[in-house]
Amino acid sequence: MQKKDLRTENDNLKIFRDKKSTLTEQLLRRSLDELIQLKAVINQKTVCAMMDKLANSKEKEFKAIISPSAISKNEIYKNMILEAKEKVQLSDESKKLYKLDGDKKLEVFQLKTIIARKEAKIKELESIIERANIKDNTNIYSTYDNINYKYIVSDLKNYVMHEGISYIDNDGNLIDESTGNILIASRIVESL
Repeated sequence: MQKKDLRTENDNLKIFRDKKSTLTEQLLRRSLDELIQLKAVINQKTVCAMMDKLANSKEKEFKAIISPSAISKNEIYKNMILEAKEKVQLSDESKKLYKLDGDKKLEVFQLKTIIARKEAKIKELESIIERANIKDNTNIYSTYDNINYKYIVSDLKNYVMHEGISYIDNDGNLIDESTGNILIASRIVESL
């Protein structure tokens, strides 16, 4: 009895899988382009329905149409869908028309809320500066060249850490607690 050479079957299977993945990706791109052009709602379900409508016989033969669960398991496909969603949202934002006076009032209220939060943050930082007794020494800078910046930054770091306003992340950066912005980079923190 002759033994079957499984290597050739594995090669055929690999070729089939590669062909299927390229066809799936091409079909996904076409369906996303079509949905963007239609300015339709883009989610995994609508993408799969569009793939089914746009698939030709070769793509159907290779079973290039995938399910929403298959998309959710593949990071590349998920990212492609997210990018398409962003494109549709950006195109909608540029052509945004207010149909009601209430829409205008809602957006004004949202913007005022954002401004109020920023103003509160500024006041909080100003009070921290006052409590830390940091004064405006602009006239000193012009007369003195030997300023110990390490000491000033070190004191500032210690103070904001003590007040619970900031923390040090895994990379060693000093991060603002409320906004997540980097206050002092890790290379500076390490040199202190």
